[in-house]
This record gives sequence, structure tokens and C-alpha cells, in this order.
Amino acid sequence: MTQSRFDRVAMLALGLTTLLTTASPLQAQPISVPNHSFDSTTAPMVDPYATTLVGSWQKPTKPAYFDFVESNYGIFWEQTTGIFFGPGVYGNMDGVQAAFILSWPQAGIFQDYNTQDYNDVAPTHDFDAKFEIGKSYTFTLGVYGKGFSGFPMTEGSMLGLSLYYRDGANQITVGAPTIVTYSAALFPGTGSLNLIDYSVSIPTVGVGDAWAGQNIGIKIESVYGVGDGYWDIDNVRLTAVPEPTTLGLVALGGLLALRLRKRR
Repeated sequence: MTQSRFDRVAMLALGLTTLLTTASPLQAQPISVPNHSFDSTTAPMVDPYATTLVGSWQKPTKPAYFDFVESNYGIFWEQTTGIFFGPGVYGNMDGVQAAFILSWPQAGIFQDYNTQDYNDVAPTHDFDAKFEIGKSYTFTLGVYGKGFSGFPMTEGSMLGLSLYYRDGANQITVGAPTIVTYSAALFPGTGSLNLIDYSVSIPTVGVGDAWAGQNIGIKIESVYGVGDGYWDIDNVRLTAVPEPTTLGLVALGGLLALRLRKRR
């Protein structure tokens, strides 16, 4: 390739970079999350219409404070999260099942490359998505908060949504979690109900970020509450969006590499 021709193609690549930077946002790329709609583990279609078995997702270890709850209230840690059969409970359910998390602190579920559900003797590695340099990520979840026996849940009860990566056995949160805060006004318990979408996003992954190239983790966890209610959750969605300038720089980098090969 001659110098002048290379310069013309390089200018085209730079023009592409500028166009991508100023154009409308690129389309989000969906990332598959195993059992994203909580339909792969079957809940009974008769009373009690629920199971504590959650496929593909792992539950956290029981915290020390919950020994008191088990001894005095007869609620066991394993029962704080599960799946229920409820077609039509919400107008926008994905499938006929959803999951629930009782409003006890640290109750919840999480999933990454190394998690194990109730039935796994070793990690299946089914969820194998990674934080890629040049892409931003968004995790979205349908949520609805309720109290028991027609009473509202404690005002200010909180559910946290976060993305993380592992440093050994430790889960390191990326960015700031999104906190869903309960109020009776926001989550009325009567009428036609629809799950409300909440999202947590992280900015474009950079070369120097500790999570670059690490496996993605998703966590859904009760942050604050007194166990007098629960969060219904459904339709986990994970998307990635390439940074526009990254695509142009990749094109330009390819041209530079081609020129070096030609010169050699």
C-alpha cells in the first residue's frame, strides 16, 4: 500500500471514529444469563406454589444473626429465597414463574463463573461472560416489594442490585450498587400489578481496570429489612454496549498493522 493511499484509508478510519462518536448510541448486545426468568426450576402448581430450590443461582452463606431468627421464629435461612408459580400475578412476568427474596438482610442470590446451585457438586461454568475492554454493562431486573397478610413491608426496606468480579473467593463490587427502596406508595399491593424495572450500569471497561477480562458476577441481595415482607423478582437482563470510539480505533489499528507488514 502506498503512503498516499494509506493516508486516505487512515483518514476514512478516523472519520468512522468521529461518526461513531457523534452518532446515536450503539445497540446493546444481550448476554445470556442462565435461568434468567427463574423458569428452569419447577415450582409446584398446587399449594404452596413455591420451592426453595433455585437453579443456576447460589445462595449466600447463612449470617450469624440468623441463628436467632431460626430459633425464635422457625424461619430457616434456606427459606429466605425461592421460586414461585404465579402466572398472571404480574402483567409483565417473563414466563409463569418468578423468584422471591424475604426482606432479611443478606438474603438473596448471586451467579458467576464459579457459583454452584443447590444441585451442583462443582461449578458448571455455564455463566461465562467477561468484562471486556471497551464495553459498558447494564444489569436490569423486574422488581416488586410486598408485605405479608395484606400489610405493607417496613418503609425503607432495601434491595441491592450489583455487578461484581472475584478476587479469589472475594466478590468485589464494580461501581455503585443500585438500591431499590420500598414504600407503600411506590409498591401498592392491590390492583393490576407490574414488575418495575431497575438497572445498575458500569462505565466502559478500561485497560487498567481490575475487572477487565474478569468473569462477570450478578448479585441480588436484601440490604435492609426486618423480615416482614419480600421482594418478587423476574427477568434478569444483562447487556453490553461497545464504546463507539473503540470500534474506530480498532479499524485504525488494523490499518497500522497492515502498513507495518507491507513495509517489512
